[in-house]
Amino acid sequence: MSTLQNGTLFNSCNHSYRQKTEWSAFDIMGNYFVSTRKRWSECRICGKQNVLSPKERETYGILEFSGNIKDLLNEEEQLVAVYLLSELLKGNNNKRWEPLKKKLLQNYPYDIVDSAMETLHEHSLIIYKEEKVSLGWKIKQIKYNEKYLHDIRELVGWTPPDIPIWMSSPFPSLPLPKTTNGKKLHKLLIEQKQLFFQSNQAKIVDVVGNVIVSSSSSVKGYFKFIRILYALYENAEQHRKEYWKTFSQRVFGDTKSIQSNDKKRIQQYFGESLEEYGIIEERSEVVLSGEFTWVYEGHIGTSLAFKDYTAFPRDMINMIKVTSWVPPSMLIIENSALYFSIAKSKLLHKREWSIILGNGFISLQEMSIVYQACKLGLKEVFIWPDLDPYGLQIAQDICRKLNGQDVSVYLFGYTVEWFEQVGVYKPLESYDIDKIGNLLSQGFLHEKISTVLKRMREEGKKAEQEILFPQLSKSDFNQRLIRESIPFT
Repeated sequence: MSTLQNGTLFNSCNHSYRQKTEWSAFDIMGNYFVSTRKRWSECRICGKQNVLSPKERETYGILEFSGNIKDLLNEEEQLVAVYLLSELLKGNNNKRWEPLKKKLLQNYPYDIVDSAMETLHEHSLIIYKEEKVSLGWKIKQIKYNEKYLHDIRELVGWTPPDIPIWMSSPFPSLPLPKTTNGKKLHKLLIEQKQLFFQSNQAKIVDVVGNVIVSSSSSVKGYFKFIRILYALYENAEQHRKEYWKTFSQRVFGDTKSIQSNDKKRIQQYFGESLEEYGIIEERSEVVLSGEFTWVYEGHIGTSLAFKDYTAFPRDMINMIKVTSWVPPSMLIIENSALYFSIAKSKLLHKREWSIILGNGFISLQEMSIVYQACKLGLKEVFIWPDLDPYGLQIAQDICRKLNGQDVSVYLFGYTVEWFEQVGVYKPLESYDIDKIGNLLSQGFLHEKISTVLKRMREEGKKAEQEILFPQLSKSDFNQRLIRESIPFT
């Protein structure tokens, strides 16, 4: 007789229980299919089980669906369905109901949302995940029925995303390396290319043999790691220094594409410090000049107490309230060497101009200061980026962030005349040429901006701005800013 059938053993056992759960198969209950999350405690010694009341379930209707989803709904309900199902597709089919409901009710009347949801649920197109509450069941999460994924995509007009080139062509040819770190990366990439094409399986391990990423477990994650390695190779060979956000923007076209998990993988392989591969630590300070005052935890501060510029710890910015702002004009400079040269040389008067260091990108902390300044008298913002395609993209991003503020925005130093004055250039890379093509295809660029982009592409070169400082010190920089800047929209 088994211990499960032997009541004597149950009674004499000094029970040691553990909790166990599992989802039951879907069974018909009334007009719905229902799957319940069963919970029980089970003795590790004798196997005695105590059943606990279920706290979660999933439900969908028994009505079969075929044809077009639009046939089930009126025009108003179709709008709700498209919005709801689009959100589920974007959210990897796992959305908490309360925030999703809030979004729906901000856009559509309650009765339309309710009737559309009921129809989709009854016809098994969406599944409710519910939790037990005192008076019944409450929707906790919502997802679409994967059985009808094709029909759902057809309703919302979903198209498969383009495969990025770093996945479709993950191992482009490499020039022979000239630097020590370039040689290390070149060797690693050639080895990975051979491994992948020999067996379609490759992996990267750290110094103690732990697998960091492999093509068998995640092809996308593996190819993303490979693309980052290629970009680090470019850094090493070109002696390029970048912050993570600037690096991410250049490599993937988005400052947020390289996430914390990607950084951890890179640091697991190369170590915490990546400066020898061109990745420098994020700035810990917000740096700006100009005449203004602020309050921090009840204490009053003034920029007049600082010599050339004021540097705020980045984590302090959200606790600062700017109380007065004198300069009507602001200059945002991307290049750090140029910024400090101008600030320390006092080429712009603090009562007339504020200067903010962008240094490759401008973050929420810098924008917090700018937004507060806009409310206190700032009227003009001038952006001075590097003379390369990513410099223009950074300037466009700043302009977008200023949309809705009562300020005029201008672009400075981005003309053929400036390009010719630089005298020292770097060759355009293939990704630079692609980016120039994307920018020119926008169709709304100022003629002077389009002309300099075309000139870069024709001559195959780009420039940085710090080399131009000696020319500024020989002229009235204030007048040059006003006279030579381009209205930016």
